[in-house]
This record gives sequence, C-alpha cells and structure tokens, in this order.
Amino acid sequence: MMDLTAVDYLFYAGGRIQKEFRFEVVTHFFSLKYNHRLRIKVPVDEKDPEVDTLSDIWPSADWYEREVWDMYGIKFKGHPNLKRILMYEEFQGHALRKDYPVNKRQPLVGPNN
Repeated sequence: MMDLTAVDYLFYAGGRIQKEFRFEVVTHFFSLKYNHRLRIKVPVDEKDPEVDTLSDIWPSADWYEREVWDMYGIKFKGHPNLKRILMYEEFQGHALRKDYPVNKRQPLVGPNN
C-alpha cells in the first residue's frame, strides 16, 4: 500500500453532487515483484460515511485513515485508534470537506484550557 486518501465530490463538475456518492476513499498499491500499480476507489455515502479499515492488513494504513477521518469525517470500521491526527481534539468539523465554512471560528485552545 502506497497511499490512502479521500475525495469530496460536493461541487463536482460545477454543480451540486452529480455522482451517486459524495465521497470516495482512494487507495494506491504498488507491486515490487511485478512492477504494477493498482488504484482502488470505494464510494462512501454522505449519510453514513464509513468503510472497513485496512490497518489490520497494512499497518501503515493507520495514519492515512486517521488523516482521512480528521479531514473528511469518514470513519474506518475496526480501526484500532481512530482519533484526530492533524487538528486538535476540540476542532469542530472536518476542514477538507467542500462545505466547511472557511471563515468559521474555532474554539481557542491554549495551555490554560
């Protein structure tokens, strides 16, 4: 496994959602033995954004899945430690979703909080 990420198609092709699903989880694989690449795209429903974890097969998926959870809000069923990795715990929302308000104020977090 080389990479795992997500795509938000909220405003795909200049309009409201034109795909059946709003999100896709995209995973890239590479075979050293055969020198082949493989990309797998898994559609994810907006109402229940959850897919199965790959971290039990590829341990390196742990951090990628945590990043996708943090930035897009897609849960990974069976993940051993699904918590924020880039944003602080009090951060509200998921910053890479296309409907996330760019001017949204977040709670201040400091050494006294």
